[in-house]
Amino acid sequence: MSEEIVPQDIEAQVAAIEAEMAELLERKAAAEKRARDFMAAEDHKAGVSHAQEIFAAKQEKLMLDTEWEIARRKKNRLLMPQ
Repeated sequence: MSEEIVPQDIEAQVAAIEAEMAELLERKAAAEKRARDFMAAEDHKAGVSHAQEIFAAKQEKLMLDTEWEIARRKKNRLLMPQ
C-alpha cells in the first residue's frame, strides 16, 4: 500500500526546507565574513598569520554551499508535478 501525499504536508515540508536554506545562507555569510576578517587581520611582515582559521572558515563556507544545494534539490523534488 502506498501512502498518498497530502498537499499540506508538501507545503509544510517546503516551508521547513526554505527556513533551513535561509539559515544556511546566514551561516555561509558569517563564515565568509570571518574569513575576510582573518585575511584583513594578517600582517605577514609582523609575522601575524591566520592561515588555519581562514582555511577552516572557507571549508565551512563550502560545506554550507553543499548543504544549501542539497536542500534546494529536495525542495525542487517536492515541488515537481506528481
